[in-house]
Amino acid sequence: MSSLDEIYERYMQLCPEDGINEDVIRKIEEILQLKLPDDYCDIAKFYSGGLLGGISCFAFAYKDITPNIVDETLRLRNAIKLPSNFVVLAEPPNSIIIMDTQNNPSVIWCDATDIERIDTMSFISPPDTWETFLDFFTKLVEDEEEEHTEL
Repeated sequence: MSSLDEIYERYMQLCPEDGINEDVIRKIEEILQLKLPDDYCDIAKFYSGGLLGGISCFAFAYKDITPNIVDETLRLRNAIKLPSNFVVLAEPPNSIIIMDTQNNPSVIWCDATDIERIDTMSFISPPDTWETFLDFFTKLVEDEEEEHTEL
């Protein structure tokens, strides 16, 4: 497990700082009617979504940028009744990455066919999980570092 300061330094070696401010974070919380985890808010100050470690995370900002976490979360709340404590982070092929803002594991990467089972956590295929958003973000940075060393 990495500290926030360590992962920030590692991230900055790979990508430019591109965060969102606290006003945007508060607006996201207001629109989605939830409290984002502290580690997510800290990371959002220097990373606002996009391609990292081979995963294209939705934009954290919600105005004039699509796809973004707000629109995608609201879409799935309407389409499949996604519980209100979840935020949609990314939709890789045939799967989905979501963040539970109230429970651990915090980040869950499951098959798209299992998303409707998220409220019971009774998946057909075992999902990949990370206890915190920082753990998930660390994995993305590690994968990005690996990609850079292969070049």
